[in-house]
Amino acid sequence: MLLQASLEFFALVSLLIVILLTVMYYNSSYYLQFYNLQIYEDARKISESVATEINLALKAGDGYSRIFQIPEKILNSIDYNVSISNYRVKVFWNSGETQSVIYTKEIFGYLKKGDNWIRNVNGEIYVN
Repeated sequence: MLLQASLEFFALVSLLIVILLTVMYYNSSYYLQFYNLQIYEDARKISESVATEINLALKAGDGYSRIFQIPEKILNSIDYNVSISNYRVKVFWNSGETQSVIYTKEIFGYLKKGDNWIRNVNGEIYVN
């Protein structure tokens, strides 16, 4: 009788462990999807903020000058690059990219992480 109770307990514990592992497996895939969505949203915010600054400098006209900042990393841990060409601001990171539309084909200068000085000189946009 004691042996049968031990076997039943062992079977029940084994079944619970299998159920727990299955639940953890499916939750980890949802966590990964959520984390990737957070990365994309943060990168999109960076892209949109750069595009907004460029478009604002164009709309404001000659003489506009401002310092704006972009973060060092996406979600404080993922390195990224920003490129501006062909009416687009593109943010690239190791597993994806996002882009935003701007009103000019190109800008002069380069963007850096941290503080950036943007200005409009005779209708041309200069950064740093």
